[in-house]
Order: sequence, then structure tokens, then C-alpha cells
Amino acid sequence: MNEFLYKASFIAAVAFLFYKVLLQRESFFSANRFYLIGCLVLAFTLPFVRLPALIRHQGYLATVWPQNGTVKDSSTSIPATQLPAKNPFQETASKPPVTASKLIYQDPESVQKNSTEPVARTRYSLSFWLFTLYLFGVAVFSGRLLLQLGIILFRIRQSVDKVKDDNIVIVNTAQQQAPCSFFHYVFIYADEYDFETYHNIIEHEKIHARLGHSFDLLLAEVAAIFLWINPFIWLLKKEIEKNNEYQTDAFMVEKVRVDKQQYQLNLLQIAVPNRPLSITTNYNQSLLKQRIMMMNAKRSTPHAYWKYSFLVPVFFGALLLLNKPASSQEISEKDTQKNTLSSESADRAQKAIPQIKKDLNSSDESSIWNNPDSKTDMSSGYWYSHQENQDYCLEFKGSQGNSHWNMSRCFPKNSFQKTGDKHFELTKDAGTLQLSGDLQAEVSQGKYTFMENKDFKNYLAANTTLPEEKNFVLFLFFADVNRQYVEFLKSQYQTLDGQRLLEVAIHGISLTEYKGYIALFEQYSQKKPSMSEVIEAKIHGVDQQYVQQIEKMGFQGLSLSKIMEAKIHGIDSDYVQRLKEAGITNLSMDQVIEAKIHGINPNSIKELRAFGFGGLTLAKMIELNIHGITAAYIQELQSAGLKNLTLDQTLEAKIHGLDAGSIKEIRALGFANISFEEIRNARIHGVDADFIKGLKESGLPNLTIEKAIEAKIHAIDGAFIQDAKKKGFNFASIDKYISFKIHNQAIESLKE
Repeated sequence: MNEFLYKASFIAAVAFLFYKVLLQRESFFSANRFYLIGCLVLAFTLPFVRLPALIRHQGYLATVWPQNGTVKDSSTSIPATQLPAKNPFQETASKPPVTASKLIYQDPESVQKNSTEPVARTRYSLSFWLFTLYLFGVAVFSGRLLLQLGIILFRIRQSVDKVKDDNIVIVNTAQQQAPCSFFHYVFIYADEYDFETYHNIIEHEKIHARLGHSFDLLLAEVAAIFLWINPFIWLLKKEIEKNNEYQTDAFMVEKVRVDKQQYQLNLLQIAVPNRPLSITTNYNQSLLKQRIMMMNAKRSTPHAYWKYSFLVPVFFGALLLLNKPASSQEISEKDTQKNTLSSESADRAQKAIPQIKKDLNSSDESSIWNNPDSKTDMSSGYWYSHQENQDYCLEFKGSQGNSHWNMSRCFPKNSFQKTGDKHFELTKDAGTLQLSGDLQAEVSQGKYTFMENKDFKNYLAANTTLPEEKNFVLFLFFADVNRQYVEFLKSQYQTLDGQRLLEVAIHGISLTEYKGYIALFEQYSQKKPSMSEVIEAKIHGVDQQYVQQIEKMGFQGLSLSKIMEAKIHGIDSDYVQRLKEAGITNLSMDQVIEAKIHGINPNSIKELRAFGFGGLTLAKMIELNIHGITAAYIQELQSAGLKNLTLDQTLEAKIHGLDAGSIKEIRALGFANISFEEIRNARIHGVDADFIKGLKESGLPNLTIEKAIEAKIHAIDGAFIQDAKKKGFNFASIDKYISFKIHNQAIESLKE
């Protein structure tokens, strides 16, 4: 059991560190979710997987971890309570048997004199109490989980205010608490929130329920119960909770199409101290700042998927280190089972691919439609409204519950005509929208029907190519595309593409906006834009205000395509100003974009200048950033005694993996005045503290770092010297051992 816990804890640690180093900053939330849950499974399965002998020292970690009350020999393990009176290997073994970690080895003869009881009692007493403590922790955390489940079931059973919304049950609590969900139950104290905030919360928790995040949390909770002694399992559990919130926030912003800024303000509004149960997915998380930063961060490109390619060598290497090689008989017995497991793993991976692809194909923020469907008839459905000043703000959906499409739009109140009791109409060139329900109420809902204007559709057919889209006229209606708009586009283009007109409508480009985009392109690109270029500008949020902001930064004469590129990479006046304040001036827009792409932080430039590094250029900062040179790393080197390094030397140190720990270890072996060049050369040739220590302990106490490097080059280490001494070759200098290794002749003349 102990060995299993050590191995499972090791896998959890490797999984967490790999995630923190390579994956946590990527916005592949579905892929990261699959990875994190898969790591929990691997932690409990890899300890039982055994492979045939593939490398030397395979299963090394299994030999150094404590075994359950056994004393290990180089060839066998003998229970501590059954040590023989005389060791049968005593005269032939080159060294005494190795005991378990933290246990003191006693010579077999002394065990015979003092009997086995004192040793056995000491060993089993410690092991017994440690295992008892472990079981106590399992019991406590299991009880905690059962208590939380009981509280949830009690709240569901006792609540008298439950509302079923499709496959979701909303439990309106009587007491104030933070909103949360558990599988398809959503708990909320409704009296505390306004309509929009309440709506965002419910949509947020619906996503949690739809994605099955409660399963992730339960699995992480169970894993933490069995590995509670390992801090990495708690950290891994926390990352699962974080990733679930990131994934849900991304769905809210990209799929549900909530206003990002308003949604973030709602998060701040709901940041109350009421803590939900840890096994529930909750709207109010303590990681609020990280969620907002992740929402505002640039989305990862598909090229970043290369990082996942390291999963196989990392976990395969961990497997080789964990378990001893399996015998041929064991391999034969497990062939069938392994094939079955491989098939199941492949199936799970295959099922995860569509979800990963779905996350990558997120649409832009300029569209007023969420998942417009070209096959579904959207001419009738349901509407939900609330009033804002002189507007009715409506949301249209295909069904009352979960709808695979929706659209939100605010209309002036005077644009609707009341045609009967709780019946309203809105008429435009494209058709008529009829609403049934009390539209004039503060908050209301009902059904809608849209009737196309046949004359307008015939007009479109005569003036443009109609796309294969059932809801084409409906989209034009909501985007205020009328005859005047179409006539204007006809005057600008020889032929009017219906598909482009559809995209103009879906992205909500008004006639006034379109004219503004034409003026922008003619002014800054000296050409009339195509409809595709106008749509692209709208998607990326390039407008007159942003162009003026670019000009105020000092970038004159840029084409609109270059301005659009700047917008895509998030270039704003604040970033450019901070670069200037950090001393990076006279940059072209291409250079600013390059700095942004490489993640150049103006604050880090100031920190480096504080160490006396002048003449920092953008190219040098990019080079430093690529290699991970930070103020913290420079401080680390200085704490190890390397205080006057140049930037190039600092880069060399980072490239060769020098850190404070390795430098201090070498200095502690008598090399207090070792120079950077000597440390670097030692690192290049793989000379570390253990290697030097081995040489000194073998009889070379006055060894210099240069001679240690020569020894390493010629593959001479402490073991080689000890072996030479056993054969009668006891030299006083490393040069003679090198000669002995190189020539291996005239041995008698070299003897002292």
C-alpha cells in the first residue's frame, strides 16, 4: 500500500508541474480539462502498469522508496522479522544489504546477539502509526465529502421554491448564499440580484451543468481523499476548479454572447464572502482576478497544441522510473487486458476531439447572433424582455429551455405598435415581427412570429444572389437592412453578393457604420473596400476612434490593414506609452506588434535596467524573453555569487541551465572563488556537485575544476577510480588516471 501511495503521489506531482509549466496559460480549456481529469486516472493506474525491460535502471524509483517492512538485498528482499541468524551472502557481498529509507541497518550478527525483536518492533511501530494516521485522514475527508452530499440533498428536499428550466432545476434558497450548482441543480438566492445579473448567473450555472463539471469536482475530491498526504493532489484539484471556471466564462462570452465588460462587473458584484460547498461549481470563486485576466487574454492559436506532444515522453518516462520490468510470463498474461485498456483510451480520446475542435471554432464578438442556423426555421419562437430607459431589450430564442441559437437586440419603444390586448407589431421593409405577451411590463416574455415581406424578397432576388439560407430576410430585418441600404451597396459595387449581405446583417453593420468604414479605407488605404474587408474590420473592432488613437501614438500613414493587425494583437496607447517610459522608443508599428507577440512587458525592462543593464533594445529584450531571463533569475544568480555578469553571460547561464542551487553546491565543495567561465564549462560538460564529490571521496581532495572537467571528458568518475584502486592502481593525480584510461598499457610502470 505504501509503495502505491508513493507512486501515485509522484505521478500527481509530475502531472501538476507539467501543467503549470506548459499548459496553464493556454486557452484550450476543453483539452486542459481532458488532461487534468486524465492525470487523476493515471495517478491511480500507472503504479500497476509494468513494461518489459527497455532501459538500464528501469524501475529505479521503486528501489529507493520504502518497502513495507522489508530489508532489501541486491538480489532479493527478506522480511525484517525473518532475518536469518547468519547472512548467507556475508562473505561474498561487496557491501551490506540496503535498508528501507529512514531505517538504520544492523549487521546480521548483531541482530542474532540482540534477537530480532528490538529492530522489528521499532520498524513496525513507526510504519503502523504512520499508516494509522493516513487512514484517519482518509476517514476525515471521506466524512467531509459525505456531509457535503448530505447537505446538498437536504437543501434540495427541503426547498419549497424549485423551478424546472428544461433539464435544469433552479432551487431558490431562503437564506443568502453564493450561487452554485451541483449536476443539474442550481442554487441561488434570487432576491439579491437584478434581472440581468440573475440571468447571467443562471446561464453561467447552466453551462456548468451542461458540461458536467460536477463530475470533475467529485472525481478530484475522491482522488484528494486517497492522496490527502500529497500537496500536489490538492494543487491539481484547484487547477481543475480553475479550468472549469475558465471554460464556463469562455462559453458565456463566446457562445452565450453576454457583454464581456458587464459580465465581469457582475462577477465583482457577486464577490460576497458566502462560501459554497467545495463539491459544487460556483459562480463566486476566490480566483476572480485570474478569471477576468483569462477572459481578457489573447486566445491561444492552434499552433500551441505542440505542447501536448510532450505528454507521451513525460508520462512514459515516469512509468519507466516507477515500475520494475515485467517478466515475459507476466507480459503474456496481461496482453489481453492491455489491449482492452488501449482500445478504451483511444475511444475516450476520439470522443474528446470534437469538443476540442468546437472550442477552437469560436465566433467573433461583433455578431448579434449566437450560432445562427441556416437549416432551422427561425421565423417563430420565444422572446424575453426587460426595459432600459426608452428601449425594449429583447432576447429571441428557438425554445423556452436550452436553445441552440439566440439573438439579443434593443428597440425603441415607439417602434412597436399595439395591435390588441398583449399583441404588438414591428414593421420594416423586410417584414413584420409580431409579439404576443405583455411587452409593456418591466420584465416579460412571450412568443413571436416573423412574416417576410414578399415584395422585398422579390426585390432582393432581382438585385442580388440569394444565399442558401432559410432565415436570410429575418437576419436583414434585425440588422435594419432595407431598400435604401441595398441601393447604397449597389451604387458601390458592380454586383451585390447575397452571402456578403448576409454576413453584414449577422454582424450588425448599420448603413451609417458601413459608410464610415468606406471613408476610413479611402482615407488610410486609398481604396474602396470590398464587403469582405468591411466585415473583417467590424469583426476586429477597427473604427474611427481606434484609428485616431493609433495616430495619437505617433504612427502616421499606416494602411487600414496594418491598423487592423495592430488591433488584432491588442496594441493600445497604454502599451506603447509604457514601452516609451521603459526606454524602448522610436519603434515602428511592426516592431510594436513584434514586442506584443513576444510578450514584452515594459515593467520587466525597467527591472532589468535597475540591475545596471543599459542599451536594452527591442531585439535584445525579445532574446531575453525567449530564454526566460527575468529580474528574479538575475537575483538568483547574484545570491549564488555571480554579481557582475553581463547580459550575454546571463543568457549563457540560462541556456546552460545554471541556477543558484547548483552553483552553491559546487562552491560548498571547496571552490569558493570559482569564476563564471569555470562554472559554465563545468555545466557544459555535465560536471556537477555529485560528480566532484565522488572524485574527492575517491582520494583526490585537491582537485581543481579544470581537472574535474578533464576527468568528465574522459569518463573518469569516483566509481572508476575505486575500481582501479581495487586492481592495485592508486594514483595521486587525475592525469595518471586519464593516462591509465587512455592507454591501458605499461600498467606495471605506472604503479606506485
